[in-house]
Amino acid sequence: MFNVGFGDCFLLFLPTVEGVKKVAIDCGSLKNKKHSIRAISDRLIADVTDGDGVPRIDVLVMSHRHADHISGYTNPKWAQVEVGEVWMPWLESRKDSVAMAIQKRQRAAAQALAVAVRKLNLGQGLAEIALNAQSNEDSLDVLHAGFAKRVTPRFFPETEKVVEKIATSALADVDVFVLGPPHDRDALKDADPPDGQTLLTGYSADSLTGPLEKLRPFSGDWADESGYWPDFDPVEIDRAASRAEMYEVAAAKIDAEINNTSLILIFRVGKDYLLFPGDAQWGPWEKILSDDEAVELLRKVTFLKVSHHASHNGTPATLLKDILGKANKRDGIVHAMISMTPFAQWEGIPHTPILATLSELSFPFANSDVLGDQRGFTRDRDFSFDLELK
Repeated sequence: MFNVGFGDCFLLFLPTVEGVKKVAIDCGSLKNKKHSIRAISDRLIADVTDGDGVPRIDVLVMSHRHADHISGYTNPKWAQVEVGEVWMPWLESRKDSVAMAIQKRQRAAAQALAVAVRKLNLGQGLAEIALNAQSNEDSLDVLHAGFAKRVTPRFFPETEKVVEKIATSALADVDVFVLGPPHDRDALKDADPPDGQTLLTGYSADSLTGPLEKLRPFSGDWADESGYWPDFDPVEIDRAASRAEMYEVAAAKIDAEINNTSLILIFRVGKDYLLFPGDAQWGPWEKILSDDEAVELLRKVTFLKVSHHASHNGTPATLLKDILGKANKRDGIVHAMISMTPFAQWEGIPHTPILATLSELSFPFANSDVLGDQRGFTRDRDFSFDLELK
């Protein structure tokens, strides 16, 4: 787990019958911790460089299009990297008409939010959410066709099954299962867990309870007597500004819908099952937790990349408390990693009850915001946190 700050960047070295295989998952950041995302991507590329001086990655995974997961791909050095396969969510296809329609709507919503934030001066928090949700086309172009050798991306899941096994020769005897994102449009939009699925008693997913915030940007003595602003309508300005809270809700929905497009992958390597859910929120998890085959896989998990930087809506209570690792080969112990750093625009991350539950379950975990030694993990200075499962 690279120390990107607020974002994700993971590198796996998987032992196989054909030797060690390298899997890179995401490379992005919105807020640096110690190093810029350019420096982190430089380091990742160096770490996958073979003895002949050529950087090689067997499988490169993009979980979803948010900038904090893909901004590092603007580094021009990626053009020198030989990549065997590129995996993306099905919604990133540039040939699937349904996927392209969803992409177009998401881009339009993010752009509209950005315009509203700027015109109504709605604050840096909403500006950051709008920026994170922008199309990030430069990075996406690299992921689609920007590596040393031409590789056609693969988009998963290919079917509507909750559990789909990926057929690949790139990882020899490693089994890979994809559990999301779903093809169900409603599931993509379902952001917050219901009561009983959040690890916080009393949490309300309805942020619109009570009266809307009233915000008047101009007092009564303001007037445009010059006629410089021909379309200036104080009544309309007040009406829009009084709905400021609605923009916050809209921003949360845009953010969540893109999070829900995350690839959710389980890698089986020997006796270990490694779960990487990107930033998936409730919609995909609801479908997964209702599927027997998926639950059986989750019960075998020995490693967890905690979803959505340990936000309240990324890790359902049932998953963490009742399912994860309960039938694994490490006596029920699950090692976990949390990639995050405090960011004012996303208050409550990490969600304290998630950290408390990990501790109560005796799951060793590394939080990238803590640079000291953490149980079961080693640290390469302030660049990365390492875990070796033997």
